[in-house]
Amino acid sequence: MIVSAPFAGPVSFPLLVYKVLSGEKASFELRNTCEDPRPGEVVLDSITNVTKLDVKGYSIVAGVYVRMYSLLGDKGKKVDKVFTIRKGTLADYNARLYAIIKGINEVVNTTPDEVVLRAERGEGLGIVGIEVKVGEILEDEFKTLDYLSPQCVIYAKTDPSEVLRAYEEGIKIINERPEEASMVIASASRYYSPEVMKRIIGIYSHTLTTSRDELEKAVRVYSMVEPKVRELKIEAK
Repeated sequence: MIVSAPFAGPVSFPLLVYKVLSGEKASFELRNTCEDPRPGEVVLDSITNVTKLDVKGYSIVAGVYVRMYSLLGDKGKKVDKVFTIRKGTLADYNARLYAIIKGINEVVNTTPDEVVLRAERGEGLGIVGIEVKVGEILEDEFKTLDYLSPQCVIYAKTDPSEVLRAYEEGIKIINERPEEASMVIASASRYYSPEVMKRIIGIYSHTLTTSRDELEKAVRVYSMVEPKVRELKIEAK
C-alpha cells in the first residue's frame, strides 16, 4: 500500500517520524507528493487539496488538527486587507476564510517576507506558516470564533487502520522525542532547517480525529472558500 503526502506539509510529519523512529516495520510505503503527485491508496493533504485529485472511490476517513499558521498584525484594528502567500495554498484558503468571517474586503497574495513586512507596517493582517514567523496562532483564533475544524484530512480508498495507528504513534513520538523528530522532518522535507524545526515542532500539536461531526464541520467550513469540498464523501463514525 502506498501512502502519499507532501513531506513539506505538517500533515505528513507524524508518519515521517513513525517510519524512522518507531522501530516498527510498516507495510505501507510513503510517497512524497512534492516530488511525485500521483495519489496513493491513502492520501494525506489539506481538505482543499484533495478536491483537486482526479480520483474515484476515496473518502475522508480522518481529519488532522494542526496549529501551523501565524496571524500577524493588530487584529483589533479595522483593516481592509489580509496578506498571505500564493493563491491556492491552504494558507490562502485560510486567509479567505478569515476574511469572510471578519468582513475583510481583500486577500492579497505575495511572498512570505512581504506578508510579514506589510503586516508589521500595519497595512493589514498577515497569515504565514509558523516556520516563517511565529505570531498569534491562527487556529487558536478560529477556535475562539467557533470555526476551528480539521484543515487536513486522511483520504482513502482502502482500509486505513494501519495508517491511523501509525499516525497516532508518530504524534506520540513527536511529543516524547521532539529533537530527534525535528531532525527526521528536516531531513525528509528538505524545506525546514533542523534549527527552525526544533524551534516550532512543539507548536504544531497534531491531533487526529475520526469524529464524523468534526469532519462534517470541516466540510461546512472549507466549502465557504472552496465549493468542491462539499462533494467529498466521509467514511467515519
